[in-house]
Amino acid sequence: MTTTRRLVGGITSSVDLLTVVDRGEGTHRLVLKRWPDSSRGETDAMIEREAGILAALEGVALPVPSLVAVSQPDETDGYPALLMTRMPGRVDLAPRDRSSWIAQMAAALAAVHRLGLEAPVSLPWTPTPEVDMPKWSSRQELWKQADAVLATPAPAERTFIHGDYQHFNLLWTRGRISGIVDWSMGGTGHPDRDVGHCRLNLAVLFSPEWAADFARAYQAEAGRRIDGWWDVYEISRYGQGRMRQTIPIQVGRRAPVDVPGMNDRVERLLADALSTCG
Repeated sequence: MTTTRRLVGGITSSVDLLTVVDRGEGTHRLVLKRWPDSSRGETDAMIEREAGILAALEGVALPVPSLVAVSQPDETDGYPALLMTRMPGRVDLAPRDRSSWIAQMAAALAAVHRLGLEAPVSLPWTPTPEVDMPKWSSRQELWKQADAVLATPAPAERTFIHGDYQHFNLLWTRGRISGIVDWSMGGTGHPDRDVGHCRLNLAVLFSPEWAADFARAYQAEAGRRIDGWWDVYEISRYGQGRMRQTIPIQVGRRAPVDVPGMNDRVERLLADALSTCG
């Protein structure tokens, strides 16, 4: 017997919790991830990447899912899919202890970067670093400064990265991280892509102060300073995306979302990031 329940927050994919009772009355809780709205070529590549990353992560000392099965559209209901073990816990968007919550996020990311796993290159979110000047901004000079920074060569350091590291992809149990999920963008890349992406998401939902706390905590864990180029790159992607529309969907009813204040919070964060670029 199998029962299913749709999980909250998927944007590019649909995610369902499957509870399977086998013939021996054993209960198994699995996660089924599908991409019903993407093109075939795109989803094939995403499935292959995430399956490969989950296989590479097997046995590491981090709370990550294990790959159970992969299906292509002609093998199931027309949608490509991944089946993986369910990690315990829930997304926590209203932490009681902000300092501990941020410190654990930073420590977990530094641990991911220390894995040093062999993996395909994880490409940045946009093919070129140029900044699209947001028409809504009254601080166009700020975005021009970001564009000038990104016109210089990108630092080329590479290590194993998550590729989409942020609070929506972390699960918590009793105040501790119990799962790191959604590895579809995983691979090798500059570690500060993960840092900057997480900082952007923290500023969008919470504040640039939370993002600054995360940067300090990560630097202490990693033993190095964040590279300003990649920090600016990730933060400036806000001007090219749809976060004002997608964040409320990801949050659901788990926390209040100040959509009108997002632009200001991101620009304050971007100004801070630019101040570190010499």
